[in-house]
Amino acid sequence: MTIFTRPSSPLDSAKASFRTHLNYIRCIEKLLSVNNFLASKIGTPVRKNVEIVRFQKLCKVTVKSIKKDIELAKEDPEFAVIVAPWFPVKCYYALYYLESVLVNVIDGCTYGFGKGGHSGIRKKIYGLVSSGIISFSQSDLNVVHNLTQVRNMPTIHAGQNTRSDYWQKNECVQSLAKKLMEYKLHDAKIGKKWNLRTKKHQTEQKQFITTEQLMLIDFFYWYRIKANYRDLDYIDFENGITPDEVLEYLETYYKAFNAYRIGLVKQISILL
Repeated sequence: MTIFTRPSSPLDSAKASFRTHLNYIRCIEKLLSVNNFLASKIGTPVRKNVEIVRFQKLCKVTVKSIKKDIELAKEDPEFAVIVAPWFPVKCYYALYYLESVLVNVIDGCTYGFGKGGHSGIRKKIYGLVSSGIISFSQSDLNVVHNLTQVRNMPTIHAGQNTRSDYWQKNECVQSLAKKLMEYKLHDAKIGKKWNLRTKKHQTEQKQFITTEQLMLIDFFYWYRIKANYRDLDYIDFENGITPDEVLEYLETYYKAFNAYRIGLVKQISILL
């Protein structure tokens, strides 16, 4: 059921931000719900069986916690407000455990189990998708974008992304890519301590945009960064976002997460 309707007057910033992000979450859920996810092995990979078992157990425990959050939030939407800040973090880690296992059974990659870490897994998946080893039947999910391409995507009209049906539009996919790039650039700015008033750091940012990539499936990674380190400022409980709206956000987020999780679990099972 749709909580909000098409606005007849300008929204305040809290409502506009929430509705924009809810559209993005609906968009990624729509893409994942109709997607067929496939993966294949490269040669005879060296499996890290102990790590595989450990990560599968970690995923199982995390998913159990996520399902309990949804169950309790449905019983009492006020609980949705309590669990919302950490929900993207839990969902991301459950997927990270599975992605780490998948790339290991594909070609022996151990990034997720150690030094490569989160950014290593993201880059590894870009490479596997680019080479066709991992494929998404939904074409938008199967694109590895250069940040320059994302920056050059058309700009939408102001307020368009707050409309209740925007998530169904093709433009929403591009808006989502732009939002992920925004998070990626912001994270780089903080991590690299860029002062963009200097030519040196402006040049470094331009080089970053030229060389870096992203995929829509990075959604879970960047929303985890947003929740974990930047705060969920698009869920402003003190400025008119109701518990029922937060519950809708959680349920939609869960559907998107679970669609990708099921695809990962299935391919791991096939390849093991």
